[in-house]
Amino acid sequence: MASKHIAGLDETGRGPVIAPLVVCGVALPTESLDKLSEVGVKDSKKLSSKQRKHLAERIRNASEAIETVEFTAQTIDRLRKDGINMNQIEAIGFASLVKKLGIGAVYADSVGPNPGKFADRLRSFLYTDVDLTVECRADENYTQVSAASILAKVRRDKRIRELAEEYGEMGSGYPSDEQTVRFLEEWVESHAELPGFVRKSWKTVKRLENSTKKLVDEN
Repeated sequence: MASKHIAGLDETGRGPVIAPLVVCGVALPTESLDKLSEVGVKDSKKLSSKQRKHLAERIRNASEAIETVEFTAQTIDRLRKDGINMNQIEAIGFASLVKKLGIGAVYADSVGPNPGKFADRLRSFLYTDVDLTVECRADENYTQVSAASILAKVRRDKRIRELAEEYGEMGSGYPSDEQTVRFLEEWVESHAELPGFVRKSWKTVKRLENSTKKLVDEN
């Protein structure tokens, strides 16, 4: 008897000023879900970096297919300039994953407090009938979504490491991270502009750019 497969979707990197938004989808045989849960697959936010890396390998070995879409800082800025908000951007990314995975049963973490609204938005980008379940905290409640959250987080962490190796330590990339803010301030002081991997449409960055412009005008 052929295995049935189920897909989970999740994202990471919605709020940072640095590096991409990563959306990930994973198709898993239904019989593998309990095994993955037993070895510790759960919401990526509840795991250490080391645990996520270990579990990502287990997930890859168990999966039928994995698809990932990255929205770079420049792409996010361009889409936002065109009036496309973050919820729409994520819906576009999720829809792309659904099409690539080709699985009829899909579970996704809602990107906002209204999962029904996000589900409708996601369906508006799909041209095929999908058994779609969208819930808040799906990354906590469904192993397949937990798996996607882990893979997405591991991918984004890798991107941060790559940037840090080239440009210097920059923290987590979140505007609440003092190391990230310090990195941005020092970069602006040294270069009078921001690098391409920074989301310039973020309020934190706009304040820095305005401060730099004022400093340049005064001199």
